[in-house]
Amino acid sequence: MRTLIFAAGLPLFALISTAQEEAPKPFSAEAILIMGADDILPIWITAATKTEIRYMESAVATDTADMRISKAKSIYLMEPKEFSQAIDLFQGRKYAEAKQKFAWVKERYKPMEAMPGNHSALAAFYELECMRKLGDLEGLAAGLQKFIKDPLTRDYQRTQVDYYVFWDAVRTKGWARIDALAKEHEGERLPNFLRAQIGYCHGLALEALGKPGPALNAYNIALTADSGASEELTRQAAQHILRIHKADAGVQLAMKLWGTPDENKNTQGYYRLLEAGSIAKLYEFLLGGGTPLPAEYKTLLKYREGEAPAAAKEPAKPADKPADKPADKPADKPADKPADKPADKPADKESAKPADEPAGEPAAKPAAKPADKPVDEADKDAE
Repeated sequence: MRTLIFAAGLPLFALISTAQEEAPKPFSAEAILIMGADDILPIWITAATKTEIRYMESAVATDTADMRISKAKSIYLMEPKEFSQAIDLFQGRKYAEAKQKFAWVKERYKPMEAMPGNHSALAAFYELECMRKLGDLEGLAAGLQKFIKDPLTRDYQRTQVDYYVFWDAVRTKGWARIDALAKEHEGERLPNFLRAQIGYCHGLALEALGKPGPALNAYNIALTADSGASEELTRQAAQHILRIHKADAGVQLAMKLWGTPDENKNTQGYYRLLEAGSIAKLYEFLLGGGTPLPAEYKTLLKYREGEAPAAAKEPAKPADKPADKPADKPADKPADKPADKPADKPADKESAKPADEPAGEPAAKPAAKPADKPVDEADKDAE
């Protein structure tokens, strides 16, 4: 009986142990408290506001202490491993996965979301960035309503939040508003990643407003301002440029006349066609980032400056060969044979001597043979 009771008690004991293991641990964030050059203390923050922290002096302590942040020389927050993992995903362009990780960190470190530089606020910022890069503008707008910018301590992050206004205007299709905002910021010294964003949003607005020429200029800014880091914008801007060029009537005419005698290389359509061909090639080898060039733009790959002269010379090749061969061979053979044979045969017979004297000046050989025979006759006389 005792054995049966003990055996029956095992599942209950296992359930209690599992429940204890799965119970969430009390929140604490590891940090380094720096009071002075020789006064450095590891602490575990359990809660924080903008001006105060509550902390423990060990990870398993039960007692806490409160302190004003201003009393410390510095408080260095250790980076959680989950945040590091999310950053790795973000830098690897895996924005959907990174977004989920950042959302977890944001909630986990919420007890200190008001503290300057805390990881809850940082995770919330990068969550917004993931949504922007994924094109989830509705999610970006919803996230901004709850977002607190004050804890951010880095200028580029705070500035990025301010310029989300462009993306919100794209979401609502406020094209005239974007055009006005872009003109307000013309001439400002902005980071390249912001110049790329403004250029792209402005290009969308100008294209929607029926201004393809200025839209191309705006897209070109997005294409070149930050191509190394803003890969998504660069790729999208390239596709918009190709679409505008392909729809242009002048470009379509240049495509039709390419390599024909009617081709005019001094037209705007021809220059834009060459630009479209170059961007299509650049997209295929670099800008695509593994994404293939859309099928509707693959025909533009053959229109490149290096291939234009070759296409223009091809019709002239058949005319070059007939001009070379007939001019060389007929001129050589008739000039050699008639000059050799008539000059040799009459020179063997005495009847041809009267004809050799007038022909002696233009031809050297006929003049030499009559001079040989008198020399032979003089030798015979001497014998």
